Amino acid sequence: MLAALREAATDALASELGGPGFAVLHSWFAMDVLLAMRAAAERCFEAVERDASIAERCGLNRYSHSVPLAALAGFGFDGELTVLLNAAGLDDLIEAAVGAGWVCRMEHCWVRKKFAPRNAPASRYHPQGWHQDGALGVRFPQLAEDGLVGAKPRPEPSMTELLTVWVPLNACGKDSPGLEFAGGRQERLLHFSELEDERVWWRFGAGEFCAPELGIGDGLIFLNSVLHRTYLRAEMERDRMSVEYRLFPEK
Repeated sequence: MLAALREAATDALASELGGPGFAVLHSWFAMDVLLAMRAAAERCFEAVERDASIAERCGLNRYSHSVPLAALAGFGFDGELTVLLNAAGLDDLIEAAVGAGWVCRMEHCWVRKKFAPRNAPASRYHPQGWHQDGALGVRFPQLAEDGLVGAKPRPEPSMTELLTVWVPLNACGKDSPGLEFAGGRQERLLHFSELEDERVWWRFGAGEFCAPELGIGDGLIFLNSVLHRTYLRAEMERDRMSVEYRLFPEK
């Protein structure tokens, strides 16, 4: 009976991932692992925020306030860094939605800290705006083709093939920053000039925006074409940490 329920749930999530392009994974991830990762991440960010030399050694990106996932090994996390990808049913979900043959590339896995508005650093740091993960490594022309009379069409850049598994290390989306999605899966990469907030709100209807509230143990999985950003509200008081895995086609 439990196996049948799990299979039905996996089929429903696979339909969401293959349709709108993202799915919420409720209570998929082991609490003990998440708590150990969170403790290591807290030590890591405390150190890099205090000492610029540690920040440099850890590879801190000050704009996104992120460090490579591998940095947690130096702050007390002694488990396998990709252990969350071993969650029961995750491989089945991915295979049902987009086929088999995906591999995690550690150089594209991150631990991120996103600040509540009142706690954000005064300089350099920015919450992540609208983007598609499929733009990873893509070079865009400086001008989009839209609206250029007589412009010579350029070939559209191809999306980088990848899947993202995103796991918060604390509850998010209500009192701390989460993720917000817009419009579901897209047929093409949107030029960076199309990603200003006003243009995104103009492109999609109000019902096409979604910012899930997640508890610890929950996560998200989404396709390369899905438009998303850091979800913030002025009244949020707590910061959020999260782990981000990127999976690429196995070659």
